[in-house]
Amino acid sequence: MDLFNIQVSEDRLHPNFIHLSRDKDLIKVINSWKIGFEDRDNKFVKEFQTTFNTAFWELYLHACFRNMGFKIEYSYSSPDFVIETRKNNMPIIIEAVSTRHAEGDRPEHDRINAIESLLENSNFDHESLHGDIIQIATERIANSIMTKVNKYQKQYSKLNHVKGKPFILAIGAFEQNFFYNQGTGAIEKVLYGLDKAEYRGNTPYFEYVDHIIKRKNGKKIPIGLFNNAELSCISGILFSSVTSIGKVRALSQRKHDHIFINTYTYNDYGQNGIFNTHPHKKYNERLLDGMLLYLNPYADIPLDPKEFDNSNIAKIYNNDKREIKHGFLFSRTVTNVQARD
Repeated sequence: MDLFNIQVSEDRLHPNFIHLSRDKDLIKVINSWKIGFEDRDNKFVKEFQTTFNTAFWELYLHACFRNMGFKIEYSYSSPDFVIETRKNNMPIIIEAVSTRHAEGDRPEHDRINAIESLLENSNFDHESLHGDIIQIATERIANSIMTKVNKYQKQYSKLNHVKGKPFILAIGAFEQNFFYNQGTGAIEKVLYGLDKAEYRGNTPYFEYVDHIIKRKNGKKIPIGLFNNAELSCISGILFSSVTSIGKVRALSQRKHDHIFINTYTYNDYGQNGIFNTHPHKKYNERLLDGMLLYLNPYADIPLDPKEFDNSNIAKIYNNDKREIKHGFLFSRTVTNVQARD
């Protein structure tokens, strides 16, 4: 499977694919991800070249599961992954979903115009921008979850190889220009209704809501999806908002003087996260950095969280119990002083 052997006309190539295909360092990383990957419908290469994000996310997940030592079974046409666990050899069913922009919104790859619009806005401030990022991501993540739940109930749950097995949704965020800055704000709003989390003095303070208002039509979108048993068919959700081309650059072996990595990471020793700027040559990132596993406390078929030990995935058991290591990657921005990544 040659991902970079062009199969479509130039005008159909996705901007992200064009960016990747022009950089040998990035190509090497992507080619390492595809080892063992099977194109079951002979459409994957075209999709990687034309629509990109969904194929890119599936390729990344494949690399992650191999990294964790899982055996991947590609003999089934759907859902996307059937993996065999290491401890009890029980299959887990995983459906990949990449969030995408809403109709009429700017696609995630159109970042230069988005940045220019911000710079032209004299009223711009970072707090309001982050609020907008969380609002958009919450809408799109909630929509993606419900779409896949409907598909599971109507189609996947009837398949013999799916029945009686834990079912995970693996969600990659790509729904807006600055998706990589959302951290866990949107996913935890969707799953727990968490609207505000801060310290007041030395005391943690939280606020919760049970819905948000959709931007374009004012309709209510229910959230707090893991607060009851309505989505008990989902055993858990894998989530990452940092699986971007920036991830590929961070993992590349050749380092550059003109590239800098800005990170926001979890701080286990204080009330505030840690912002850092790293020269590319001194920055190290692992494949699974930034990945979280949210376990559904109401799951019909619970996951064994021990299957995901020995990895640096953060594990969230419920709204009150979580295992996140110091330095966990919430967001990452790659800055190229010659040309923006």
